[in-house]
Amino acid sequence: MSTVLNSSHAHLRRHADFAGAAASSVCLIHCLLTPALISFFPELIPYLPGEAGFHRALAIGIVILGGAAFIPGYRVHRRKSLLALIGMGISLILIVAWSGESLDRTLELILSVSGSLMLVAAHLLNRSFCRQCRSCSDAVACKTTDLT
Repeated sequence: MSTVLNSSHAHLRRHADFAGAAASSVCLIHCLLTPALISFFPELIPYLPGEAGFHRALAIGIVILGGAAFIPGYRVHRRKSLLALIGMGISLILIVAWSGESLDRTLELILSVSGSLMLVAAHLLNRSFCRQCRSCSDAVACKTTDLT
């Protein structure tokens, strides 16, 4: 029975981080494409959701999904550097979402893209470390071999 549970947990960890990376990638694409779309097609502006409430809801969704996806893998390998990376990424996304119009557009883009890239990297690294732990004979051993 324990083997089945360990297998299902590994399966969950692998797919959870993939989902977190995908959601962060969607955020990244949104941050990069929206200004380009507005530049090339200004007539789209009335149809784009641009109010602060929409961006705050997206940010909260990314944070919740990202956190839920990150935690299972982190609990296995406990790499503190990844915790710092995902924390910085989440912080940048939330800062941009709650700054409203007070940030310069260029700074907003830089912070958004940086935060999204940090989240994608944290999820992919988390997934990578979980793959390494799968090769361990005992998941508990992975918790005690923190190299960072």
